[in-house]
Amino acid sequence: MAERLTRDEVALLQLSGYSAKAIALYANRTNVGVLEDADVSLSHTGPCGDTMKFYLRITGHDVIEDATFLYLGCPGSASAGSAVTELAKGKTLHEAKHLTEADVLTLLDSIPESKIHCAKLALLTLQKTIAKYEGRKLGSP
Repeated sequence: MAERLTRDEVALLQLSGYSAKAIALYANRTNVGVLEDADVSLSHTGPCGDTMKFYLRITGHDVIEDATFLYLGCPGSASAGSAVTELAKGKTLHEAKHLTEADVLTLLDSIPESKIHCAKLALLTLQKTIAKYEGRKLGSP
């Protein structure tokens, strides 16, 4: 379900430094939601207080088949979470663990400098979610 943004809201986001791509990911709530048949999920709160929960469905060949997330935070967190889940889909766990901040920022085109930490939060949450899954495969809790 897309969130309808007014022209004034879009203008404020643009004025703040969000690209059209970042605004679209935020407004369309790309990959936001619970993935009911996820193989693993994990929540992480960043130093800014924003919280993300990632859900991953992983094939037997360790490929991320689907990825969704929930967030409590700002448009920066929403757009970064959407970007990371988009980037992770179809990648092996190894490839997804090695996504970089530059990968996320390239997909977003532009977010405010003060929101770069949101990309880091989304990547760290993905990495921790993958580590939890890998730990379970190895028999760790």
